[in-house]
Amino acid sequence: MTDQLRLMAIFAHPDDEAFGTGGTLIKYAQEGVEVHLVMATRGEAGQLANPDITPTHPFSLLREQELRRACAVYGLKQLHLLGYVDGQTPIVPPAEAVYKIVWLLRDIMPQVVISFGPDGVYGHYDHLAVHRWASAAVTLAGDPDRWPEIGAAHQVAKFYHRAMPQPQVDNMKERLGYNAVMMDGIPFPFTGYSLEQITTIIDTHEFAARKVQAIRCHASQIRPDSPFLQDDFDPVANEWFWQETYILAQNGDRSGSMLTNGKETDLFAGVR
Repeated sequence: MTDQLRLMAIFAHPDDEAFGTGGTLIKYAQEGVEVHLVMATRGEAGQLANPDITPTHPFSLLREQELRRACAVYGLKQLHLLGYVDGQTPIVPPAEAVYKIVWLLRDIMPQVVISFGPDGVYGHYDHLAVHRWASAAVTLAGDPDRWPEIGAAHQVAKFYHRAMPQPQVDNMKERLGYNAVMMDGIPFPFTGYSLEQITTIIDTHEFAARKVQAIRCHASQIRPDSPFLQDDFDPVANEWFWQETYILAQNGDRSGSMLTNGKETDLFAGVR
């Protein structure tokens, strides 16, 4: 149906893209899809999780360097930085942020967009803000009467939310040692969805080793005792690691999807 397929992922901080969607980015880039990553902040408010790292640059630049190394592993077409301050996205004028994303959507014209769902994975305020921005931008990019000065309207065919199955969340503590993210000493638990709610499962086992490599690029954010840094961690042996799951939030294509056991197995099903 189209010659060049394009995928855009929209997230808040460096490493947001790595754990739940890194294999997806690698898979589609490997297939020849033009993959773009939009990052709202440089993650400068994050804590230095690895005591063996001594930053020689401002933390924002360190995080950006780590992100760019990860992007090289993914094989991205381009990284787009919105330039907002980590932790301050809730006070950004929404129209400003949405305007920037609409401009990118109309310029790049992706058929598929992925971002956070309304839960923000674990309720991080920046994640919630980016969810709202991305959702509004996907809608407004297709409205020819909104901001015509930044390009012709573009209708995104499919918009996905990153979503974790509840069984994955249930045994997360046993597998990884945590099932919540601590923010200012307060636990923010990961949100899980029933298997019935999950619409799309992407098999990325072929790229699992490269996904680990990309995660390790975010070295300042990973504790030395993390399973992802251990020599005996086998990414292919862990289905929860290479099965990346989504909820199809908007399907403007209407031409149907390729299903296996009732689930989509391709973000571009009905678009190719």
